[in-house]
Order: sequence, then structure tokens, then C-alpha cells
Amino acid sequence: MVKKPSKAKKSETKSKVKTKIELVSKLKPESNSPHKSFKRSFREDYQRDLNVPGMAEHIFRSFEMIFKNWRLFLPLTVIAAVLSVLLVGTNLVLNETTWVFGILIFLMLWLVVIYILRKLLDQKQVSLKEAFFNAMTPLISTLVVFVVIVIQCVPIFLLIIAYSAAVKTEFLSTPFYALLFLGFAFLMVTISGYLLSSSVIVLIAVTAPGLYPLAAFRAVSDLMMGRRMRFLLRLIALILVLAVIWMIVMIPVLALKLPAIVVAIAVTILTCISAVYLTVYLYLYYKWLLKA
Repeated sequence: MVKKPSKAKKSETKSKVKTKIELVSKLKPESNSPHKSFKRSFREDYQRDLNVPGMAEHIFRSFEMIFKNWRLFLPLTVIAAVLSVLLVGTNLVLNETTWVFGILIFLMLWLVVIYILRKLLDQKQVSLKEAFFNAMTPLISTLVVFVVIVIQCVPIFLLIIAYSAAVKTEFLSTPFYALLFLGFAFLMVTISGYLLSSSVIVLIAVTAPGLYPLAAFRAVSDLMMGRRMRFLLRLIALILVLAVIWMIVMIPVLALKLPAIVVAIAVTILTCISAVYLTVYLYLYYKWLLKA
């Protein structure tokens, strides 16, 4: 005799399918966009309202989320720091192997924090064990998006190579050539900044159940249309906050002239803390974008 599924199991399955459909439907590209053809369009034709909290509130809400759930984020940060010390080492100069381990640890931390935040914002209970075992499902999709992000950083890599060559050949000593290089640098940074402004959000969107990388890129591209500059300002604010945190911690550490291994461990812990805060900061903005 084959047992029929109970009504409770049927309702639970239906609710899971409904949640999955809602997550994917929220990220479907909006139609009637005037910027999807070769016809001339104007900014006024596509006004995008964005009712999200201000920068200061965004910064403090991210800190509040971490401190409020420190029982989850503190052990996670410690685990990530221990893995970094064991796999990456305490040498501040990284080679190819340690770079790979460092990227994998960052992606693990990224996915686990996003899983925890998704559960917390849905008012659901979550444990660190559950997050570690379930958060790695979209790892392949996240790696694909990460590779695309590295490709989008090629203009910045070219800028770094060109700058090192210009310094060695004293190309920048002539004011006219220095001005030309400044224009080239602005162009390269603008190209990468424009591409990365949506790809960073794709890294979060692709973790949604049932959303593949290509679909995530298309959906987020439309979601960010008309909002990239405001998002870039949020990223600048994030960089400033992290810079202040690093200065508060590292200046006393360096002033005390502690052993090199202690400095390296402090840098590792601070890097993990920064990764957690960065993920919380970006995920909150992503959720506000969906609601907007």
C-alpha cells in the first residue's frame, strides 16, 4: 500500500513552491523599458522612484543587524578567521594558492551570511549549523557570477598595468601626458564601475531559489536601471565606514609594534569582520530594492 501524503505535507509543499515563485517573480525584468532599443530615449521617460532609508540609517541598521544577532555572526566570523589562518596562512603576501583559498572562504562567508539574513528577515529561526549545510546550494551559480565580475574588472587591471609602466618610463612627468593618462584612468574606472554596479547585486540575487546566473543578470540589470549612481554612492559610504573601522583597529596595533604574526592575525580577523558587514550592508539594500 502506497501511503498518500498528508494534508499538512501537501500544504507545506505548496507554500514552498509559492515562495519560490514569488522570489523569482520579484526579479523578473520590468516591461516597457524605453532604453531597450536604438530609439532615442530621455531620462524623464523612465523615472524610477527609490524609497529606501538614507545612508546614515543604512549604515546603522547594518550594525544593528549584526549586534542583534551576534550569537550567529560572532561564531561565523571566528570560524572564517580560523580557516583563513589554517588555509591562507599569516603571511600578508599571498600567492596563487592562497588567493584561491581566500576567495573560497569569502564566498562561503558570503553565502552563509545571506542565508542567515534571508531567514532572519522572514522572521524564521535559523541556526549556524543549518546555515552551513544549506547555504552552499547556489555555490556554482555564485562562482559563475564571480568569474563575470573578474572579467568586468579587466579595465581596472589594464589601468594598473598602464600606471606601473608609466611610472617606470616617467611618462607622467610631462603635464600633457599626465592629463591624457588621467582621462584614460577615468574612462577605465567608469566602465568597470558601471558594470560592477549591477553585478554586485547579481551576486545576491543569484542565491534566490530557482534563479540562474543569466536570468539574474537580466533581471538585476533592469532593477538597477536609473539607480546605479545612487547605489555607487552607497558603495562609497560603505568603503568609508570600513576604512574608519580599519583605522580604529589597526592604528593602535601598529603603534604598539606587536609581533608580525599578531598583526597578521588582526588583519585576518578584521578582514572577516569587514566581509560580514559588507554582506549585511549589501543584502539590506537589495531587499529594499525589491520592496521599492
